[in-house]
Amino acid sequence: MEIKQGIRRNFARRAASYDRHAAVQRFMAQELLRRADEAAAGAGRILEIGCGTGYLTEQLRRTNPQALVVALDLDPVLVQRARERLGLDPKVAWVVADAEAWGGRGAFDLVIANATFQWLTQPEAALAACYQSLKPGGTLAFSSLGPRTFQELGVSLATAAGSLGMAAAPAIPAQSFLDPEAWTRLLNQAGFGQIDLLRKQLTVSFPSVVQFLKDLQATGATNPRPRPFSPRLLRAFTAIYKSMYGSNGSIPATYEIIWAAAQKPQHEVALAGCRLPEYVKGHPQEFKQKFISLKKTLTLINFCCNFADLGGLFNVQPLN
Repeated sequence: MEIKQGIRRNFARRAASYDRHAAVQRFMAQELLRRADEAAAGAGRILEIGCGTGYLTEQLRRTNPQALVVALDLDPVLVQRARERLGLDPKVAWVVADAEAWGGRGAFDLVIANATFQWLTQPEAALAACYQSLKPGGTLAFSSLGPRTFQELGVSLATAAGSLGMAAAPAIPAQSFLDPEAWTRLLNQAGFGQIDLLRKQLTVSFPSVVQFLKDLQATGATNPRPRPFSPRLLRAFTAIYKSMYGSNGSIPATYEIIWAAAQKPQHEVALAGCRLPEYVKGHPQEFKQKFISLKKTLTLINFCCNFADLGGLFNVQPLN
């Protein structure tokens, strides 16, 4: 909870400067929209998680005028700024809520999130909430930053800390971001199918290390539990970053960008009141494929009816 509130405060403090410095996030949003275009085209209801200052919300309304958009963010300051950006719009509903506890079950054709999921403290809970929020056949589409993001920063900081005899360098949030393999595993565990991920490495040039750090601060993308650099560490880190990576009067910063799309199965059944074996709990996708595919639904229902005298061991209901 402390980390989550730290993230919220970081972004709230930088709400006014975010849009001027969020070129990478806009690029992520544009590619996300392109990849989600087919799912969004016929969507009647769209849930946007982490609406921030409203850039993606605005694009969704422009490209999908028929859809009702529910725009959600953890911070009321950001939601208010997004609301001001779009003005009065009867097809946008603004919600201040935690994406990891959102419970809008079965209501949306598309759940979409841009540059948000890397900040999740409980990604399993968030994906489960997304799954429950989607109609059968609905799509989850998101972009996230991967663990190679700001790799130059991490190496330079660790080298500087070592040169000063420090036991450990200050933590870099990106080092704990999930990679494509982890996202694939979590999406499978949540029950999603047709998983499609794309990873791209983007290098952005800055005139100086100091300008790069200011840019990070302006977008709120800093440590939610910061440990201030000492002047000595900052000087060493800045010099090492420049000497290791600087070229032609600029320094690079790497962004590892992940785009993901996954679909909630069109047909599934719910097993209520059933204590699933540990093997099934550990292999949800295999269980889903073997036992609760559409082809097996009637067989399973008949089985349960035949054994109804066992006290309703299974209660099988199609999810519409």
